[in-house]
Amino acid sequence: MARSPAASGPEQDKDQQNSGERILEEASPLSLMGAGGALEFYPGAVLLAGHNGIVLHANEQAEPIAQQLKAAGNEELREAVRAAIMGTAAQVNPLIVTAVEAGKPVERAFDVTVTPWSEGAAALLLGRDVTLERSLRAALVESRQRYKDLVEISNDFAWETDREGRFVFVSPRGALGYSANELVGSHAHDLLLDNTFKDKCPFSARESVDAAEMWVRDAAGESVCLLSTVLPLTSESGWVGARGVCRDVTELRCHEANLAEAQNRERLFSYIVNMVRRELEPARMLAATAEALLPALALSGISIHGLADGQLGQALAQAGKTADSDDLAALAELLSLEKPAAEIERSSGSVLVRATAFRDQANGLLCVWRTAGGHPWSAEDRSLLDNISGQVGLAIEQLARQTEMEVLSMTDHLTGLDNRRAFVEKLEKRFAEEGGGDGPAALFYVDLDNFKQVNDTHGHQRGDEALLEVASLLREESRAGDLAARLGGDEFALFMIDMDEASAGRKGAKLLKLAERLRGFSGDADHLLGFSLGIAIHEPRKGETLQSLMCRADEAMYGAKRAGKHSLNIASAYERRKAGA
Repeated sequence: MARSPAASGPEQDKDQQNSGERILEEASPLSLMGAGGALEFYPGAVLLAGHNGIVLHANEQAEPIAQQLKAAGNEELREAVRAAIMGTAAQVNPLIVTAVEAGKPVERAFDVTVTPWSEGAAALLLGRDVTLERSLRAALVESRQRYKDLVEISNDFAWETDREGRFVFVSPRGALGYSANELVGSHAHDLLLDNTFKDKCPFSARESVDAAEMWVRDAAGESVCLLSTVLPLTSESGWVGARGVCRDVTELRCHEANLAEAQNRERLFSYIVNMVRRELEPARMLAATAEALLPALALSGISIHGLADGQLGQALAQAGKTADSDDLAALAELLSLEKPAAEIERSSGSVLVRATAFRDQANGLLCVWRTAGGHPWSAEDRSLLDNISGQVGLAIEQLARQTEMEVLSMTDHLTGLDNRRAFVEKLEKRFAEEGGGDGPAALFYVDLDNFKQVNDTHGHQRGDEALLEVASLLREESRAGDLAARLGGDEFALFMIDMDEASAGRKGAKLLKLAERLRGFSGDADHLLGFSLGIAIHEPRKGETLQSLMCRADEAMYGAKRAGKHSLNIASAYERRKAGA
């Protein structure tokens, strides 16, 4: 029998609600949600809905779903109820509802199963609260995405190796200049720069590794330092590989190494400067610098030279082996204040020369060298030499000033000959070292005759000219190893080596002959300028002292004067006095 068309509007809803109530009244309490009913112990939401979503019954957990049915906007849920009443089960997944908890709206999620009830008279809705599961799933997805994003954008690279030590995973961005595809399948150990780790390589770690450093070679062949943190991977069968993260710390390590080198260089520089400053003598300063730099820079040799008119001078200090003088001279010509350093490579080694200066004037060379096979010159080597060269330049200048002062203090200011002090000191040194020499020597004392008349008649300037002429004469007659000096006033001395009494007599006669050229300085014809010579012969085997020799020469000179001036007198041979005589 066909059903008559149902009334519409409020009357229809009222009829449906009454029909539902009749269904509930007719249903046994044991068959639904009453005490002991089939759904009494269902842990989730239970709701019975009639036509058009009218809620006929709902437990406390189902109250948020009932609110959705009553709301006008959730057509998906209403459609599921209608389908169930028509005899078709449906699933609403997920159903997001808003519940009020502690006075605050809270979103809840339900998986709702809608099935026919009581022969299509109503729909049974069974809801399972999946809010926590949904939150956990969302958090997991977000965590995975966060990890994926961090791995992809990080400068670090993540990796995983198998039990053979081959990469099975590498960050999508790749690493060390390789793409991920190039690394996956390759042997991780092949990246190692050396065999430092051997069986304990972090890429095959069997124990946890925290911040271990290893040096590898990148795609360009450059050395890279990686800081690695690794966890071993295990299964029921045992160790199966490793998983880790590596960070490129090459720049940091290089910076630390450069900083350490700079600090070592600064300490070395301070040490050398302080050591040099402790030495008061410039020559010792230079020697100390050479001795300190030799091991500090792992040098084969070092020398410090002065410059004379831009030419390489003799070594003022040196340590270790000597470099080729021709190389040093060639390098010296290349240097200037604009180009203070030069170097030259030879099969025997490498020579580096650094110009030194004082007040913007080049005054010397700091020369260092290493034999073949030694370390090449580094920027640190050059920097240290640049710093040290300032101290060396100052010491060279001080040495030059000291030498100049010593020369002035030991030189007669008018003639340039040794003064009395220099003459005596040099002879004392000879007598102390050699006993005055191996063979005989002659000491000449020269005293000008009638010199006072030169000054009185022509003035002191003319007298100085006469003294300069005497100095020139003595220089002309001196040989290598001889000593000439102005002892003071119009007194001169000449010490001539390898000369016995006969040759000394001939030399004296020659000097008297040459003295005739002094007559042009004479005060008048009655007082001709000339000189008197006193000669004493020194024979080392007799053990005569220098003081005794000088006394004999002085006495011989006065003997010549007493004999009539412009003459020579040879002192008697030295005889050692007997004890008690």
